[in-house]
Amino acid sequence: MDVHGAIDDLRRSALFGVAEPASLRVLASRAYVRRFAAGQIVFTEGEPSEHLYVVRSGRVRIFVASAHGDELTLTVLTVGDSIGELSIIDEQPRSASAAAIEATELLTIGADSMRAALTADPALLWTVAGELAATVRRLTGSAGDMVFLDLPRRLAKLIVAEATAGNDGALRVELGMSQSGIAARLGVTRQSLNRALTGLARRGWISARGHGYVIEDLPSLRRFADS
Repeated sequence: MDVHGAIDDLRRSALFGVAEPASLRVLASRAYVRRFAAGQIVFTEGEPSEHLYVVRSGRVRIFVASAHGDELTLTVLTVGDSIGELSIIDEQPRSASAAAIEATELLTIGADSMRAALTADPALLWTVAGELAATVRRLTGSAGDMVFLDLPRRLAKLIVAEATAGNDGALRVELGMSQSGIAARLGVTRQSLNRALTGLARRGWISARGHGYVIEDLPSLRRFADS
């Protein structure tokens, strides 16, 4: 890909928004695009970390798996999100696995190039540190939710957090994956998730719409999630 296109992709990412122009040019000149089909593995937990990725299009699921094949989805990344900051900093193997949810393009930057840019550009280094701190805070909150909230409340909290206003003003939620994928994200079975969704719909707080949901009563849903 051309350097100007890569610079545009980097500037759309929160990670590189404050980077010096010189750093962006160097990284863009060395970056290339990798393409993944829906369901294709990007990398697996424990393998050497050789690249940092920025999502150009599509969505990527970050997850951990047990020895028995059970999976827990940690987060879902979309356009502009970056993948792999932790291993860039500590040079350790991947701490989780990543898979494309749909057809996905990833701007790919070599680990050595990224580390050189962090050394040369303190603002970029601080941004990476901030991204890692935000990840720790998010995972801390998720761990607390897993212990202290039941499934319906965890689901309600997820729906509230990811709702966006449509052109018609309705609050819509497109979670970007199948019910099985959402169940893995919440650490439950698909059957349990379906019962929880049915319960929220029965109360009149959400309704199914296409591949997602519409929030019908946001105040009640938010109060329930926080109760």
